Formats: sequence, structure tokens, C-alpha cells
Amino acid sequence: MRKIAVLMSFLFFASCGESGTKKPANLISEDLMAAILYDVILINSAKGVNKQLLQNNIENPLNYIYRSHGIDSLQFAESNTYYTNNSDRYKLIYEKVEFKLKAEKSEYEAIIDEQKRVKDSIKKTRQNKIDTTKIARDKRVLTKKSLRLSEKIDSIQK
Repeated sequence: MRKIAVLMSFLFFASCGESGTKKPANLISEDLMAAILYDVILINSAKGVNKQLLQNNIENPLNYIYRSHGIDSLQFAESNTYYTNNSDRYKLIYEKVEFKLKAEKSEYEAIIDEQKRVKDSIKKTRQNKIDTTKIARDKRVLTKKSLRLSEKIDSIQK
């Protein structure tokens, strides 16, 4: 029993060492890898929002990403494995992806805020137009009432 525990401990510690993953011959650059991962994140998010719409427009999303970046699945898998084993480089890649996602988010939030501002402005303009129409109508009614009242006063005075 003790031999098995020592053997298991040895195997555990041996597996924690450097894996020594070799750099693939067709390694994807860090910038291109960041762009690919960005697209993968967007596609996965789109699946969560409206999977049917995505399937209607793009038959196989991953193959679409590979074709658009001029790579194949094996090249991506090898490069991903290499970068995964080099955590510092992979962290830098994901920081680039995160920066790009935040920039896109702030752009879309600015567009949404502008659309909301325009919509509120139109609503306010319509409200003001309705108010001026109501004021004009109220003035006409008051004028008619004051004319009638003055007629009644004139008829009483005669």
C-alpha cells in the first residue's frame, strides 16, 4: 500500500513539471490568435442570444472563422495548445481580446446612449407640440366663453 502511495506521489509531482511543448511550425501569431479568439467569443455569445438566427446565416461558425482568418483547425489546435502551455503569452493574448471587447462594448453603449437621447428629444418635441396645440385650443375656448359672457353682460345692462 505504501509503495502505491509513493508511486502515485511521484507520478503526481512528475506531471506538474514543464511539459516541453514544442513550438509548432505553423504557429499562429499572437495578434492573429487574439483576433481568432475574439471572433470565437462573439460567435459563442451569439449562440446564447439567438442560435437559430446564427445557424440560418452561418452554417458552421468555427469553419467560418478559420476560413476568414486563413487557417485550418489543426493549425488552430496546435497553436492553442502551444499558447496554453505558455501561460504568460496566453494571458497577454486574452488581455488583447478583453481590451478589444471592452472597446466594442463602450462604442455600442455610446451608440445606444445617442439613440436614447434622440428618442427622448423627439418625445419631448412631440410633447411640446401637443402642449402648444392644447394651449391654442384652450385660448379659443376661453375667448369664446369670454365673448359669450360679455354678450350676457351687455344684454343685462340694456
